[in-house]
This record gives sequence, structure tokens and C-alpha cells, in this order.
Amino acid sequence: MASDRVRAMLRALVIAAAGAAGAIATTRGLYANALLAALIAVWVAALNLIDIGQQRRAVPPPPSPVFPGEEERRRLTAYLDLSPAPLVALDDGRLHAVNRAARRLLGASDLVADPPPALVAALSDTRPGRTATIDIGGDADVRSFALATGDLALAGRMTRIGALIDIDAELKAAEGAALRDLVQVLSHEIVNALTPIASLAETAVAMLDDPEPALPQVREAIETVARRAASLHRFGESYRALARLPAPVPRRVTLAGFVNDLASLFRTRWPTIGFATDLREAPAQMRADPDQLTAALWAVLQNAAEALDATPDAQVALRVSALVDRTLIAITDNGPGIPTANRHDIFRPFFTTKTEGSGVGLALARQILRGHDGDLTLAQSSAGMTRFESVIPSTE
Repeated sequence: MASDRVRAMLRALVIAAAGAAGAIATTRGLYANALLAALIAVWVAALNLIDIGQQRRAVPPPPSPVFPGEEERRRLTAYLDLSPAPLVALDDGRLHAVNRAARRLLGASDLVADPPPALVAALSDTRPGRTATIDIGGDADVRSFALATGDLALAGRMTRIGALIDIDAELKAAEGAALRDLVQVLSHEIVNALTPIASLAETAVAMLDDPEPALPQVREAIETVARRAASLHRFGESYRALARLPAPVPRRVTLAGFVNDLASLFRTRWPTIGFATDLREAPAQMRADPDQLTAALWAVLQNAAEALDATPDAQVALRVSALVDRTLIAITDNGPGIPTANRHDIFRPFFTTKTEGSGVGLALARQILRGHDGDLTLAQSSAGMTRFESVIPSTE
């Protein structure tokens, strides 16, 4: 029956949307939402199994006084209304609130007369399998949602379905935690820098109070104060580079030329370190901000080169591979590896084990990759093999 097909398709859609929502929640650490999405998917799947069992032993039902398909529509509406995630549909440019949560959020019984432009744009632009983050609400009450989409073909027309997962509370909690970590790092670094500066300044003043001050020692103390102040200034500039990173301006980049430029720069800077590239599985082009991506990959290459300082037969390799809907850039070296105790800290701003290091390079590189809707991760690290992987979405 037609109603059976519609019911199966709608339930499949709910399972897909719940699965997508669960994937979003899990990858972002939103485990409560992930559990809820999983429960919704299991619940709908269980209903399908019950219906299958009933169909196998069903007795022809008595004639129903309800219009054919009306009872089924009511039942499916009740199912969807149980979902705490707002479900919306975009059909021919018109936005519909599918369930109770969406009607409450958008203030409409079905057709949304004045839909949020950001929501309509995100539904149109976010392909099934992709996700987006949008803000919905007025100036006084703006909430953040993760959007997962799916396409449904009914009566020869394609409808875009969207599930909105409220991540506002989780984002605020994450922002608070990030702010606390940042304040802790800044206060630690600034106090560490100011303590010797204050001590040396007091020493210089005390020496100048002597009837015959030892000018060479006074000069040395003041020069040390100047060096420490310059170091603190560099720290401030490093922080500003992280805090004021502009949004990327992506364009199509020819991969071979991009990698060749990086290789030339590396071999000029570190001529004693072997450098190899592998583009056999690479796409011809990628979409990225070439200046920002160069800075990000250069930070990883510099990190690898500095780790190889005392390594005989030092080697660094850069490999680019085309994967499904994304491009993978892997950088490996044969250095001593990153100590296990430091692996969770290497992307933390200002964390460094180097005497002259700023601790900004890898943190900035990850921020750039995430600005491209990608990421930078430490894939492997052991004696003789350290591998960083950068992922960016493929050119559409």
C-alpha cells in the first residue's frame, strides 16, 4: 500500500536523522545528545520490527471510518512529536515545521511564514552526510543548533529534511572551560615573565643607590630586563596571532604547485634533512586559503625538523591522498617521537618543551585547519615514526 511505503520512508528518515545527530554529538563530545539520538533510532527501528511481525500474522482489519491514510498520518505525526529535536522540511523554498519541537521553536503550526534566513540557507547548502552549526532566535535569546540533513523523494518531488540538535548549553560549557584554561595559561606565562623582571629592576635600583654604583653590573641587569620584556612582548604577539586569526578566503589551489613550493622552502631552510613528497593518490586541486594552509603545514614541518635535530639520516615526508569527500595531508618524520605524557598537550596554546619555543605553532595550525572545516591530529608517535594528519573537505 502507498501508506505503507510512506510510513517506511518516514521511519527510515527518522532513523537516518537520529543517526546523523548521534554522529554529530559524539564527535563533538555531546554524549547526552548522542545517547538520546541513539534511543530515538532504536525506538523507531523497534516499531518497524513490530509492524513486520504484525503484517505476517495480520487478519484483515474491519472497515475503518477514518479516511484512508488519515489514521496512519496521525500515528506518524505522534511519533515525530515525541522527538525532542526540532524537525523541519524545505520544499520548493518553503519551510515547514514537521513536529511539535519545531513548531514551538519557529512559532508556526506548519508552514513558516517568516523563516530564519540562516536556517533556510543552511538547509539548502548542507548536503546529506554533512553538518552545519547555526544560531536561531532573537537578539535576547539566541540558541546554537547543529543541523543534520536528509533528502526524501515523494510524489516525484525532492524534499530536504533537517534535524536540529540543541548544542547551546554544551557550547557555553565548552567556552567557559576554554576561557578558564586560557586565563590559567596567560596568568602563568605572564607571572613567570614578570617575576624576574621585577627582581632585576629592584636590583638595578639598589645598585644605583650606592655612592659608587657598579655601572657594568647595572648595565647587565638593565639589559636582562630589556630582553625579558622583549620576550614578554613576543608572547603577547603570539597570543594575538591566535586570537585574531582571520576567516579563511578559500579558492581553488593546484596541489602540485602548492606542495612544490613547500618542498623548496623546506629544503632551503633545512638542507641536511631529507624531504620527500608523494602525490600519487592526490587530487589535482583542493579548495583552501593557500596562505593560511601554508602557515599551518609549515608549522607542522618546522615541528618535525626541530625534532630531528640530533637524528642521523633525518627524513621528513609529505603525502597527499584523495579520500571520500576530503583530502588528507600526512606529514611524517623518523625522529624520537613525542613522549606519551605530552601528547595531550601539544595542541594546547603556549605548551612547549623547547628552550626557545613559543608553543603557538601546532595550536595555530590546528585552528587554521578547523577554520577550513577540517582538523589536525597526531595520528601516530613512536621512536622512528611520528605522523601528523591534516584533513580538509574536498573541492565540490
